[in-house]
Amino acid sequence: MSVPVAFATIIIVWSTTPLGITWSNATLNPVAAVCIRMCIAALLGLIVLKALNIQLLWTRKAVTTYASSLLGIFGALTCTYYAAEFVPSGMISIMYALSPVISSLFSVLILGQNNFTRAKVAGFILSFFGMLIICIDDWVIYESGWIGLFLLLLAVILYSLSGVLVQKEKLKAHPLSLTVGTLVLSTPLFLMAWLLLDGVLPVLDWSSSSPWAVIYLAVFGSLVGFACYFYIVQSMGASAVAMVTLMTPVLALILGNIFNAEPISVQMMAGTFFVLVGLAIYYQFMPSLWVGKIRSPRY
Repeated sequence: MSVPVAFATIIIVWSTTPLGITWSNATLNPVAAVCIRMCIAALLGLIVLKALNIQLLWTRKAVTTYASSLLGIFGALTCTYYAAEFVPSGMISIMYALSPVISSLFSVLILGQNNFTRAKVAGFILSFFGMLIICIDDWVIYESGWIGLFLLLLAVILYSLSGVLVQKEKLKAHPLSLTVGTLVLSTPLFLMAWLLLDGVLPVLDWSSSSPWAVIYLAVFGSLVGFACYFYIVQSMGASAVAMVTLMTPVLALILGNIFNAEPISVQMMAGTFFVLVGLAIYYQFMPSLWVGKIRSPRY
């Protein structure tokens, strides 16, 4: 797999994932939907590893890497699924667009990589200004929308922290092995969360969008998407993979509008514009993420 192919795959998957999460919750409890998704993904992952004769590592370093990625899979996904109950699906992608900056902040604290300049700080401020515009939109904060925003912010923080911790471990392993190991390790946590937060045996309504969305997210959102994610993190770093979010928010908003009748207000478009422009300014001064780093890791 090449880095450009991995990027293209993540753009497609991450653009459709917010709508898939919303549709998963249509007839299923959020924690049940994400639990079923992860169980299917883990099972399929083990089958794929067996078919491709890829070893699933259980060394100390591997387990530490899996544990680090649990913050981004179990923690962030659980928060995101519950947040989808309160905010439009497009808001999920917009909020995750802030992950590049948050990843960079964690890189400073954990990896000691401090590349901040005045220009980057300006981009940082502009992005958050755009997010503020979106957050005060009547459609976003209707009724209990603030709960969804809080959960999404927590999810993005956990997701960004997870990516940096995975990068810190520098485990040389096949991306599918990393993905499946994390999925296997996360399955008991999702089952426990389902027992504690729901505990009702889910009934799949095949006439609704829920089971089909769960299957799509299990195969592409979890297995394929996470494999590409780990591949890019290994190749270019946690901040680089987050650059995909420069493209996905607009696509996610359009998909939510077309397929889920979610309105796109002028205020939301203006806020999204400021977020993306801020990120573009931020990354314009980070050429090292692109020059000389687009390569395939050797395993």
